[in-house]
Amino acid sequence: MSETEKFNRMGKDWWNPEGGMAALHMINPVRFEYFNKKLGPFKDKKVLDIGCGGGLLSEEFAKKGAIVTGVDLSPVAIEAAKKHAEENDLEIDYRNCSVADIEDAEFDIVVCAEMLEHVDDLSVMIADSVSKVRKGGYYIFETINKTAVAWFLAIFMAENILKFVGPGTHDYERFIKPSHLAGLLREKGVEVKEVKGMTFNPLDWSFKISKSTQVNYIGYGIKE
Repeated sequence: MSETEKFNRMGKDWWNPEGGMAALHMINPVRFEYFNKKLGPFKDKKVLDIGCGGGLLSEEFAKKGAIVTGVDLSPVAIEAAKKHAEENDLEIDYRNCSVADIEDAEFDIVVCAEMLEHVDDLSVMIADSVSKVRKGGYYIFETINKTAVAWFLAIFMAENILKFVGPGTHDYERFIKPSHLAGLLREKGVEVKEVKGMTFNPLDWSFKISKSTQVNYIGYGIKE
């Protein structure tokens, strides 16, 4: 099954905080707060959300006044995103296409969150996505480290025990070490300025920004 087919199967579950996207709903406010603290304010900034899914992160940027374009290969996800944005009176340009199909290369911020670990060719995705950032613009990312701990928590526990995400959502071979991602970005002219971890706390059932990048990690860079 392709990665696009996986997310097509999510259907209307994108906006169900207790469904197959439960972990994403838990992570979303934490990651946006981090981005807002580091890069805000977002008013009138042009934002490209690549692999936007049902629009959870796109909507947060739009609420802050950003001019948001969201792209995803899953037509089901884009339909869910459009419907939810309309219901909440948010103007977001959602497109069912690849990042290579986007002609504008002058975005202030390009977002690759919870999607880099799902692409078939990481090098190509990095090249395509970086090409959309204006010089001096920001490239922000959030993905999963390639460690034994990440396999245990993000796949075995999250998919099979806690049911945070649906079975088969993640493939360990696609997980990415922070050093590898930073290297690929550097080759394309983006200097990573910070990498932080996102850690799950089972005591209060929540995620928080931390120093540990053993599982999820988040960060940003600037296109020189």
